[in-house]
Amino acid sequence: MRCRMNSIWLVLFTSVLLTGGCTDNPFEGDATIQAGDRTISGVVQLSDSDDHSGVYVWMEGFDIATTTDAEGRFSLTLPPPSSQTSGGGVDGIFNVYTFLGNYRLQRTRTAVRDGAFVFPSTDIDDAGRIVEPILLLQKIDIQIDLDRTHIEADSPRFIAVEVQLKSNAQPSTAYFPRMYGRIEGPILLHNLRTGKVEIYSTTVVGIDMTDHVSLGPVPYKRTLLLNIPKYALKAGIYEVLPFIVAKNEVIPLHLLNSLGIDVTALSEEYVFYPLRRKSGLLHVSPS
Repeated sequence: MRCRMNSIWLVLFTSVLLTGGCTDNPFEGDATIQAGDRTISGVVQLSDSDDHSGVYVWMEGFDIATTTDAEGRFSLTLPPPSSQTSGGGVDGIFNVYTFLGNYRLQRTRTAVRDGAFVFPSTDIDDAGRIVEPILLLQKIDIQIDLDRTHIEADSPRFIAVEVQLKSNAQPSTAYFPRMYGRIEGPILLHNLRTGKVEIYSTTVVGIDMTDHVSLGPVPYKRTLLLNIPKYALKAGIYEVLPFIVAKNEVIPLHLLNSLGIDVTALSEEYVFYPLRRKSGLLHVSPS
């Protein structure tokens, strides 16, 4: 998943401000603080996987973002103080969010003074490293199985896409619409080489009319019949993305907006909504 990082350094002050001459630590722990540099780093761990890549890490107030590597490592660097406001560096308390749509959102508080991070604090050591790994707990397990994973570009095909959803932790809800406007069982096909995205209507198998699916440890299954016309797809590898949005949690609007324009609506922007899915790749070979 790729993310969008805006170049606008939006300043959102909180009710707790650090004045230029203040040396009191706003966090529990050491009684004094020292101005750090403009970079912090950390590690994110997913509760159900050894691959911790693709977690979206976003800092409010500055609208800066990155994603984690396979080990879950990330770093964030503030813009130069002269770029933060017309008056120079920003002071304040800001949250760093770690986000995958089907995992529990986590946040880490950071202090900024004169445009640089302030540490050590309770959560951040004197080298700017977040002390403890940030654990994201899975809310919804998403499994996508195709009855055909390889097709030829010059042959029309029906592909049965089976979607299985479950929650191994506390009960969760997913928005998985049978109809979205006039589109039945919407699926997005994302060409991983070119980035092109196409939205397909499918035929939903069965009589289940549920749009908001309540999930527990017993898997919920739905099969979508995807019709791919002859020559509709160029050769390449495609992500097959049924339109699903995890619910049960309030996500900051500015975080979602940093990913794209309404990434939780059915549009090409949906591919930027970070979800961890299992499988769901379609290989299209040349004619």
